[in-house]
Amino acid sequence: MDGPAQPWTVADFAERSGVPATTLRYWDDIGLLPAHRLDNGHRRYGPGDLPRLELLRMCQELGATTEEIRLVLDAQDPAERAAYARRTLPLIQQRIGTLQSAALVLEHVADCRHQDAATCGAWLRTLLAPAPG
Repeated sequence: MDGPAQPWTVADFAERSGVPATTLRYWDDIGLLPAHRLDNGHRRYGPGDLPRLELLRMCQELGATTEEIRLVLDAQDPAERAAYARRTLPLIQQRIGTLQSAALVLEHVADCRHQDAATCGAWLRTLLAPAPG
């Protein structure tokens, strides 16, 4: 089924999103990504469900718990969501710094001609250098 006028089955949405159908059903069952239901109970999704799915996946990738994801998606109190964001943002920024350092080290390792890290040492200077940006 194509086009916004024709809702997608769970299988269609799974294919379009790259999320397994079992996961979509689970997220529907626990209310994180509610499906539209036909009279016969079959689940349907549409293009409007994609932004919520992407936000849900991002939260998951960041390590958020189910309740934290629910807070981000559906907080009844915007102040509660904002407090969560303020608590979480420094942790995410720290992880970004760690990943940037890891990328610099790996860039060096990819071109390093030494047998191992002990004989090179430059990887350590790369790791200890301030991250860009």
